[in-house]
Amino acid sequence: MASCWSQKALLHDHLDGSATLVPILPHLFELSGKKYPFNPNGDIQGDMVNLFKDPQIDLVRKFSNTTGIMQSRETLSLVAQNYVCVRAQQGLEYCEATVAPQYHVFEGLTEKDVIEALIEGIKKGEVEFPNVEMNLLFAIGREVDSGEAVRLVNIAGECDRNYVVGIGLVCDEAVHPPEKHKAMFKQAKELGFKTTCHAGEWCHYSFQKPDWERDRDWLLRNIRIAVYDLGVDRLGHAIPLAYDMHLIQTVLERKIGVEGCPASNLSSGLISDTKYLKIRELLKAGVLYSLNPDDDLFMPALNEVFQICNVEYGFTEEEKQKLLLNPWLTRFGNRKEHKF
Repeated sequence: MASCWSQKALLHDHLDGSATLVPILPHLFELSGKKYPFNPNGDIQGDMVNLFKDPQIDLVRKFSNTTGIMQSRETLSLVAQNYVCVRAQQGLEYCEATVAPQYHVFEGLTEKDVIEALIEGIKKGEVEFPNVEMNLLFAIGREVDSGEAVRLVNIAGECDRNYVVGIGLVCDEAVHPPEKHKAMFKQAKELGFKTTCHAGEWCHYSFQKPDWERDRDWLLRNIRIAVYDLGVDRLGHAIPLAYDMHLIQTVLERKIGVEGCPASNLSSGLISDTKYLKIRELLKAGVLYSLNPDDDLFMPALNEVFQICNVEYGFTEEEKQKLLLNPWLTRFGNRKEHKF
């Protein structure tokens, strides 16, 4: 069933944190030969929400409940196929799923094997839903060293570029700020990839609580590095972007898309309310800002993201049309013709 919010394109959507896993999660555990840790007759998504809210469990262990059962060609293909089918049933027509292959090679696959298995699943899903286009953002977890990140980008370059449409940098921004991986972005550009970077989301360490006023300057610093030094085509999150007019001007001049994840930022305690993001001001200035769920396995889904923001802003029809159009204008892939 289509969502109440009629957005058709999705740009910032982590595959290992996607609600599209819910219908097949017990089966993925079975295929992986692992014991299912929840009640198979219970509320699977509710269990995942509670898991990710538990402060006693670290983030790596939390995500091992998904990445740990995406370690074979069979499971990866099934995950991608189901992603296409579920997103299509939700009314979406274009999706870029973020995946970091380095987290899926612990049982003998290579990073290229991971991508090939995912593409196999995409093709199966698109046979059933031919109007949908699903592509992959080949992400690098920023904890690897610079040389390893370049190696991973080169592997991405060997994959089917019709489906691997961009390179992204993800994970711990506080410990591994964007300048660590200048070489990887340089290589990505040389290979002709579009690029995106999680920047302006996290700058506090695990022992600190986020503080949107304290953290603002450092987050803006990271966004500037992503824009000026890494030369990104899109920004992931970019929470305080609206507080630097000079930076906004550069974003406009370079037509850099902003993958906004307001409900994720709110759920994570990174902002006080969605008004902090100044979405109205960004749209008025012409910033290509889009709404995205981030990880709707345990965070608000796209329709709820819009509803949460709309309560704060009361979007005008003109603003809604911009929010619907911007993800199309800033997408990286174009395998199929779409009307938008």
